[in-house]
Amino acid sequence: MDNIKISFLTDENRNSLTDEINNRLFMKEVNNMSTTVNTDKLIITSVDQITAYNNANELEFIMDELQDTTISNTQDNTDITGKNGTPIARLKRNKAVTISGNNGFLVGGVIAAQTGADVETGSFTVRTMEILTVADNAVTLTNDPEGAVGAEIVAVYKRNQNGTLGTKFEQDVTASTGKFSYTSKTITFSAGELEDGDQVVVFYDMEVANAARISNDSNTYSKTLRLYIDVTATDNCDNVYHGQIYCGRADFTGNFDLSIGSDGAVQAFEAQSMRDTCSGSGTLWDFYIW
Repeated sequence: MDNIKISFLTDENRNSLTDEINNRLFMKEVNNMSTTVNTDKLIITSVDQITAYNNANELEFIMDELQDTTISNTQDNTDITGKNGTPIARLKRNKAVTISGNNGFLVGGVIAAQTGADVETGSFTVRTMEILTVADNAVTLTNDPEGAVGAEIVAVYKRNQNGTLGTKFEQDVTASTGKFSYTSKTITFSAGELEDGDQVVVFYDMEVANAARISNDSNTYSKTLRLYIDVTATDNCDNVYHGQIYCGRADFTGNFDLSIGSDGAVQAFEAQSMRDTCSGSGTLWDFYIW
């Protein structure tokens, strides 16, 4: 049979164990304190998203494909000089903060903030163009035109072989030389005026449902919103933190470009942080890290 040793705690051992437990708890507390955010050695690794809210606390937009973001901070400095023009003091005033950047997606809410508009949804009338091939003196449209009766079609042209617009046709009740008639998506030409296989270019207005519209009204100006910039950061010990830069009044400028080309459109934005004169706060932004 194996020898079994049973030990009981003496007062001395008990005190020693208590001291060990207390020491470990103390070291754990110290270690926890050591993971407090070190704001002296932070690296912002990514801008995760920017959200904006209006004064009613309603979400205006989310940008979450940010290519770059810059927060420019400036102030006016005026030197006070003494003998021989030597600076003896400096007047500091007029702090300013500008937040700018580019988002990979166009965001309707951002365009609305820049123009002072709202994103409307519903049915709207738009203009379209179709290139159609003539068969049996007629062509059939894809959509229903929205024009008034007798003037449903904006314009019809014969398409030249080089792709340019040729002879223009006018709408009439019946088809005749140089004129066409329209009924239920069908445009009919005078017999023999066009051959089968000829192409025509048709312009007309149509209604689109479940669509969105943003209008840039000349009497409406850019919005002032509450801005939250969420970032991910690390310190020199590879601890990961979340950060948020809060701007209580971000006044969006109405100056922006919608550049459309081979590289795709990018959502550029710019806003200036304003003092909150309503609450009396002079804070231009707060940076929280946790």
